[in-house]
Amino acid sequence: MLTNRNIEILKIIVLEYLETWEVLWSKLLLQKYDLWVSSATVRNDMARLEELELVYQPYNSAGRLPTSKWLRAFVNYLMQQTPEHFLNSDNSSNKHNINNIWDFANSISYDLSKNTWEIAFFLVPSKNVMNYSWTWVFLEKNYKRLWDSIFSIIKMLEDKENFIKFIQNFPISGSLNVFIWEENILPFLKDYTIILKQIVIAWEVCYIWLIWSLKMNYSFNISAVNGIIK
Repeated sequence: MLTNRNIEILKIIVLEYLETWEVLWSKLLLQKYDLWVSSATVRNDMARLEELELVYQPYNSAGRLPTSKWLRAFVNYLMQQTPEHFLNSDNSSNKHNINNIWDFANSISYDLSKNTWEIAFFLVPSKNVMNYSWTWVFLEKNYKRLWDSIFSIIKMLEDKENFIKFIQNFPISGSLNVFIWEENILPFLKDYTIILKQIVIAWEVCYIWLIWSLKMNYSFNISAVNGIIK
């Protein structure tokens, strides 16, 4: 249903959105990318993508933004194509000591946060273990967007028992899941993305959790969560 140029423009709109979080106009697109077509042609292509509900206009006479439908397709593609290894081999799970589950949880969450710059969690429900890292980075960068929702996040983190139960009841399909936009069941984080992986270590069910805005580096972060424990 799409031409190669349609697909190329769609990829550009998504990548520009993830990098700038701004509306992309046809003239700006042509200034930054040499597609060898007119502005009118690009507008027609954008209209076609809008008909398919892959992009939308936030207001009249505006450029286009990707819809959650296209972000979902984009993420699904990455989940199939991204290598299942941690991109920085020095931080593979081979160096983590699993003998002490508390130290192990701290090491995993810290390494994942350090390399992705996102807030990361490691949970072992049966042991009532929950460790998370870099909440200060998340709150510092998002407090203007979250406002009073920050208190809901702090409450969630401090109520460890209920938080662990909540993760256990998360609608997980397969080992790796990515929840974006309206898929996110945390009401105060609807504009954010959650990457969640369920694993089994020494017969214990564990969860690795990464949360950040829609602008996260999906390719790197999906690979990081997928490969932090081999």
